Amino acid sequence: MTLTQGVSLRGRLDELYRFERSGMRPGLVGVERLLELGGRPDRAFPAVLIAGTNGKGSTAAHLDSILRTAGLRTGLFTSPHLLRFHERIRVDGREIDDGTLESLLARWWPRFEQEHPSFFEATTALCFDHFAASGLDLAIVEVGLGGRLDSTNILEAGLSVITTISSDHTEILGRTLRRIAIEKAGIVKRNGKLVLGVSRGVARSAILEVAAERGSSVVLLGRDARYRSRDITREGTGFWLETKSVSDLIRTPLLGFHQARNAALAALAAETLLAGRPREAIERAIRGGIAGASWPGRAQVIAGEPPVLVDAAHNVEGAAALARTVKALLPGRPIAVVAAFSRDKAHEKILVELGRVAGHFVLTQFSGERAMPASSLLAAVPSARDDRHAESIPRIPDALERAKAWALARGGAVLVTGSLFLVGEALPVLGSDVPRTL
Repeated sequence: MTLTQGVSLRGRLDELYRFERSGMRPGLVGVERLLELGGRPDRAFPAVLIAGTNGKGSTAAHLDSILRTAGLRTGLFTSPHLLRFHERIRVDGREIDDGTLESLLARWWPRFEQEHPSFFEATTALCFDHFAASGLDLAIVEVGLGGRLDSTNILEAGLSVITTISSDHTEILGRTLRRIAIEKAGIVKRNGKLVLGVSRGVARSAILEVAAERGSSVVLLGRDARYRSRDITREGTGFWLETKSVSDLIRTPLLGFHQARNAALAALAAETLLAGRPREAIERAIRGGIAGASWPGRAQVIAGEPPVLVDAAHNVEGAAALARTVKALLPGRPIAVVAAFSRDKAHEKILVELGRVAGHFVLTQFSGERAMPASSLLAAVPSARDDRHAESIPRIPDALERAKAWALARGGAVLVTGSLFLVGEALPVLGSDVPRTL
């Protein structure tokens, strides 16, 4: 782990990425020990924690945009990134710059050598130090995995948000929805506040039990705020929103009926945080913030012929939501699906959901040991109609070219999905970038 002096930022980040080989280190003891060496930067700013199976990043992006519209100076911590490590750490929508990141790495490296943190623990420490130096009004922090044992849970967040609960990472979080929900509910703080998007079932009941045990007040989507999806166009998703401050048709530029839910949950969280301000001011912040939200790589349309839709859906619930979005955005168009998955994902079930819109599958693989080999995915493609085919093409540029040719010949479109890692490698090939300012 020793790093030589004068190494480039790229070299420092390469060393940091090698921490991933040590795997996860669940629990707060390690990150707390690391942060103690840095003077506890996690105690220098107020924060909101956002956990859940799906929708965390989109909810965080909406909430960040609303609060910035309200005049707050915000920090936003998300993971993983698409193209640049810098995307994970943003202040006022702007990702951390090279100079600041290089300075942070140099300052923290001796502490990393002493404590041997996991990659996520190290990244969390870097982020919290940057936030502490930035004079934030509030940090919006996406929980990495689970909740109870996640490094971000070291924060004494005054508000916790839980988006959805479904089966994912069951080998770590538990085999039942109740067990997964209890792990996610680990972010609920004693005598704190919880904004809950889980609408029904055993998961909702489990989270409410944890909140009651900890004396946390609960604000519920579906009771304290309601939404109803209206339409999806390439310009965005329209939905009716009703809260204490808003009762009107709202539009988010993010695409997908599920984005109406994420935006509504963010509006409810913002309303909770901004309580005490004039109703009209909160309404303006919610309306303007949702309209100005940006979250690349999530149902993002790359214009051209054929059009390409990229989305980071990587579990069954996300794939089902994506299939509904594709049907609404591209009705009647034959769809070539370029898909790749991490080894730990339920790719058979995900492919079944994607099969509801796929006319042709091009199975590929991203870089790294986590990727499922493209050839291994062929057997998992669902039973097809006579005119549906599937092929495996390991190199992403070749897979994209094949899918585009197939779609162009049929007046169709291309869908790229299955992993954030795939989207991250595909965007540059497609001539697209991630903006440095959201």
